[in-house]
Amino acid sequence: MDNKKIDIDRLYEEFEEDEEEYGYEDYEEYIEDDIYGDHGEYDDDLEEFDEFYDAPMKVYEPPKKPERSEQPEQPAPAAEPSGEQAKPVDTAQLPMFSDEPPKGDLTTKLDVPKPVMEILDLLKAHTYTSYLVGDCVNMMVLGERVMDFDIACNASLDRIIAIFDEKFKTREDLLSRGELIIINGAMGISVAPYRSRIDGSGKPIYCKTIDEDLHRRTFTSEAVAYNPDSGIYDCFKGLSCITAEKTILRAIDEEKYEQLEFEQSKIKSKKETPQKVVIEALRENPECILIAMQKHARAEADMSPYTLRNINDNAELIDMMMPSEITRYFRRIILGRRITETLMSFREVVFRIFPPLRPQYGFDQKSEYQEYTLYEHTVKAVGYAFPDYAVRLALLLHSIGKPDCAADRGDYMTFYGHQERGVMLAKDIFEDDYEADRSLIDRILFLILHHDDHVTPENVVDFTSFCGMELTRLLLLLQSANVRAKSSDPVNERVSTTLRQLADNVATLAVNPRATTRRAATQQELREINERLGRTGV
Repeated sequence: MDNKKIDIDRLYEEFEEDEEEYGYEDYEEYIEDDIYGDHGEYDDDLEEFDEFYDAPMKVYEPPKKPERSEQPEQPAPAAEPSGEQAKPVDTAQLPMFSDEPPKGDLTTKLDVPKPVMEILDLLKAHTYTSYLVGDCVNMMVLGERVMDFDIACNASLDRIIAIFDEKFKTREDLLSRGELIIINGAMGISVAPYRSRIDGSGKPIYCKTIDEDLHRRTFTSEAVAYNPDSGIYDCFKGLSCITAEKTILRAIDEEKYEQLEFEQSKIKSKKETPQKVVIEALRENPECILIAMQKHARAEADMSPYTLRNINDNAELIDMMMPSEITRYFRRIILGRRITETLMSFREVVFRIFPPLRPQYGFDQKSEYQEYTLYEHTVKAVGYAFPDYAVRLALLLHSIGKPDCAADRGDYMTFYGHQERGVMLAKDIFEDDYEADRSLIDRILFLILHHDDHVTPENVVDFTSFCGMELTRLLLLLQSANVRAKSSDPVNERVSTTLRQLADNVATLAVNPRATTRRAATQQELREINERLGRTGV
């Protein structure tokens, strides 16, 4: 605030005017006169005030805080501005918490480990309602061992931190997502408020009820909650998808969208185009598409037919994810033991991540040595391969140059230069759509370029001299899977086994200190291996 200069001359003139008007002789007489009104009516009040002032002072005691009921506190509503200053409040960003009591069915009791019960009991002691949610409930229903537990409750994140931060060892690396990781014994236990979703930036959007929190989990089998006092809460009938034989991934409200799609298909007017049906749970959480692929590839779950079809019809949803996130999930997917079936079932998602694979689907190579279409051969080769990330990713991309280089000769086709073309397309993928470190990319490009080189027990020594032990081993592993995936001919399987054995022997030599320091000894040992393998008739 700016300081204002006091006009002394003006004040003096005003005092002189009052002095002349009222006839004051000095300042004391001026201030004792009541020129503003009669104050006599306040005399009685002043006497009462004097009596109060003379009384002994009482010490102020704040009212006792009432005991917290089972209903959690609601945040105090903010004062509503009036007039033009009034603005709508974004309630989705406010951590609102419900007053609902625990829900569930006590028919089934689950065996919750003691460290987890300590966390649940502490939340209960602070009168909060909490549930075990997610995969841990599925695994406990099936009687499997669980080490990671997720808890959702109606406490704010600040309250969760205040309750556990001083009593337990915690990790705060997921606080940005609204989760506090509590380490109790050998278990990592995640505790979080109810959340309706995690937005694209990773920021949690809080909600009021456990129903809203479960709805964001996309699949019914994962939308099952458990409270030790009230039992299993299954608002989306997810228990019907959990059996000892297999777990079915069925999207929440699948029946509603299947009926909507059926009604859309009845539209016969050419002027009106049927709208594309997208399951809302998938639209809100496209990350679940890759989670479903991961579970499917690891043989942890099967897919509901309609949910799988809806995922393939709306594969563009994964474009909402960051390339780094797609890479992180796909690394786990491609190493799964059921990867061949997964790549076939989720092919539209795979084509969205690796666009050059799309022309391979249904592509007939017109070869007596190839029993399958090009895409079928590719995914079978990935499934037969040793679970090495570089080998499997190289096998997925090893034939992407063939459709561009195909020359139809009538009874057969040729694909001259498809290795070099495949390297060019793979480079574009790694630069634009798929994130990987430079050393991994170099290994994959090398394997794509040389995947058709004829490596035998006779020339394997020359290959090790050319590219080194490790790349030779990876190339042999790739060729072993590639040969086996061409057809069901027993000869291919025998050649594949021999190449795999040769790769294992090269790996043994690679870790032998004598072999790595004395090249002559290495070559002599490889020649001995060649002689032994040569006697197999390959």
